[in-house]
Amino acid sequence: MVVLLAALVLAAPGLPAKSRAKKPPVAPAAAAATQKQPLCEGDYADAVPTAIASQVLDGVREQFVFSIRNTATYEHVYYGRDGKLRRGYVRSVVHGTGFAYRVRDGETLIITNQHVAERPEVTDDEHGVDGVPPGSKKVREQLKIVRNEDDDYEPGHVPLAKVLSDAASDIAIVKAHKLLPLMPFRFGRSSALRPGNLVQVRGFPLGAFSAVSVGKVVNPYTEDTEKGWSHSDFVIDALLSAGNSGSPVFAVSCRTSEPELVGVFHAGYAEAAALNVVVGIDQLREELDTLRVPRRDGGLRSEITAQDRDRVVKELFAEQSRTLIFPFGGRAVLAQLADPGTLRFAVLDDDYPMVTREALALVDRSQSGFGTLDTIVVLVDGGPAEVPGSALEPEMRDHFEKLYDSLWHQLLGVVDYRARLSRGQKSADAFAQAQQARGRLRKKVAEQKEQLGLAVFEADRVGTVARAVAASPVSSPTTATALSTPDQ
Repeated sequence: MVVLLAALVLAAPGLPAKSRAKKPPVAPAAAAATQKQPLCEGDYADAVPTAIASQVLDGVREQFVFSIRNTATYEHVYYGRDGKLRRGYVRSVVHGTGFAYRVRDGETLIITNQHVAERPEVTDDEHGVDGVPPGSKKVREQLKIVRNEDDDYEPGHVPLAKVLSDAASDIAIVKAHKLLPLMPFRFGRSSALRPGNLVQVRGFPLGAFSAVSVGKVVNPYTEDTEKGWSHSDFVIDALLSAGNSGSPVFAVSCRTSEPELVGVFHAGYAEAAALNVVVGIDQLREELDTLRVPRRDGGLRSEITAQDRDRVVKELFAEQSRTLIFPFGGRAVLAQLADPGTLRFAVLDDDYPMVTREALALVDRSQSGFGTLDTIVVLVDGGPAEVPGSALEPEMRDHFEKLYDSLWHQLLGVVDYRARLSRGQKSADAFAQAQQARGRLRKKVAEQKEQLGLAVFEADRVGTVARAVAASPVSSPTTATALSTPDQ
């Protein structure tokens, strides 16, 4: 079909003028009907006729795709040869791509990747930054639009500010305080893509120059759980490289013969020359419209709701011992309903199950619904002592509250995984979803280890506070009984 159309259009200019003059005129209604004929069957085209390829794919004259430069400065603390503590500063510069899609309150909103707009807060084995030592902390970050990687003309740069950052989808929205050309195409449907569909990618490979790359859809749907991501992708074979991150991906509509936005390129397979994954646009519509990160099933990092609390309480009541042991940062944590109004998270000893004592515990007492840390239990002189969170210094209390929040979300994730695994006995798709939920839980191990390490370190200081509270003549300290694990 495509070859035939091209041949007809190319052959027409070769006809004698006399022959062309004798061709009967086309009635206006017939001409309109001809123009409305679809380009192809289905939703998106596998190819575009040569005669209209330039018009369809390259007809945009205004530049709505931009090169984005992220300049991050990291502080690295280390000991010098003289044994004194030193501070060094390392700058990291990366380039990506972004594209403008909306004007709001006189400002232009631009879509890019989260890993372009936001570098890691702290570098480690899982969050490395080229040229920056592990354990360094980000102290400054600057985003701006530049012409290319060599553009050092500061007056021509356009500063950008962050609006939204969604690590799970690897999507960010930034804004420029000026009007910029907007994407002239409508949003499409990534769910309508099929293997073989033609795609076009507009971006800045290597940050060097503006480029248009063309490829095909090789897999219309795959779940991406790498590097803590949790979203749906489709795979294309366009030749892309670093700097293309955040590029818009278009498919040509069979109905309108116009490009439509179907996704945002964000990563490539390390061992493949031309296999790249694109975040499908269908799952991004809500946050691009509302500028809010949507809640995701499993609640790994969303606000804890009353429904979440009810699920956990129901799960614990289903257990005869009203306890559930789950992994957290390489350790075992025991969640227990000590009574209908008391929920405890007990971080068990490193040598569990050979040793069943608690390293520390966080207690939540509530008559209206759990979700707030009330007291911390630590070992003092060989026995457990309970300290109100209000008795701790603000910084110390903040550490334990963050740990408590992470424990809640991990427990919610485990409950979600168990439910999915149960359904997975009846369906291969449900089993695959359970494995994805399990993968999301494992992605948090490094962060959890850091939180636990800090909490265990702070436990000694909490013990000092417990002694002071116990020695106070106006206090009435209560001593907690260590929780028993099911095998005690």
